Amino acid sequence: MSIGIVTDNTCNLKSAEIEKLGVYIVSLYVNRSGKYTRALDLDLDSYYNELGTVAELPTTSQPSPQDFMEAFDRALQNFDVLVVPLISGKLSGTFVSASIASRDFDMPVHVIDTLLTENGLGMLIRNLSKMIEEGSDTDTLVKYATDFYKKIRTIFSVDDLNYLYKGGRIGKAKALMGNLLKMKPVLQMDEGELKPVENVRGNKKLLQSMVDHTLKGKDPAELKRVDIVYIKRSEDATELKRILLERVPTVEVEISLIEPVIGTHLGPEGIGIISEWA
Repeated sequence: MSIGIVTDNTCNLKSAEIEKLGVYIVSLYVNRSGKYTRALDLDLDSYYNELGTVAELPTTSQPSPQDFMEAFDRALQNFDVLVVPLISGKLSGTFVSASIASRDFDMPVHVIDTLLTENGLGMLIRNLSKMIEEGSDTDTLVKYATDFYKKIRTIFSVDDLNYLYKGGRIGKAKALMGNLLKMKPVLQMDEGELKPVENVRGNKKLLQSMVDHTLKGKDPAELKRVDIVYIKRSEDATELKRILLERVPTVEVEISLIEPVIGTHLGPEGIGIISEWA
């Protein structure tokens, strides 16, 4: 039986890699004053410039069940079984939409809440594609995708806490106090949601802290890959890479922009480190 993969755009894979892997992507939406645009269709530089100036913060929305039904229908013309790893259900209703859509198909469609997003989800998609090439069966793939979040550590920070507050991710008092004190939050994905782990003052300390939390309690020899993601902080991203390679010289490190759904909630100067461990 041939096995295909359907996922969502927050995996942050580039179009050339999506085509190479043969993965089907369902896009979430960005709502700007009532106008809904597929996140995949946004020009990132233009959107992030806009995000820092608009009076009304954009919101995000999950794909509809119909969006998934259309993707499943296309994919099942080429595959007998679908594995559908998606953004954490604690961050988005995308998993619910896909689960509803899957009920309309007689062929097996396995929808998985990965408890991940961004490049952590992308790392999973790459690994699943390789496993399919090597002959893994459906049960093995589903179990691997369900447990993979345990191999990923995701650390983020933002310059302005108001975006997390307006997006419903933190309380108003915490946002106000953090901004007043000019504290830089360090946030970590924990069981599928972003949680604060430390507040630091000063950008130099922040970058060091992000690396410290990435490596904390881990054997550096087990670090397989690191993706640094950013919005309007290319110099900080480069510095994070330098600090990481100082600590773990052999690790593969890539730098890329944050995709727009997560970027909307982080604000126009977010930055993150996403690491995969053995």
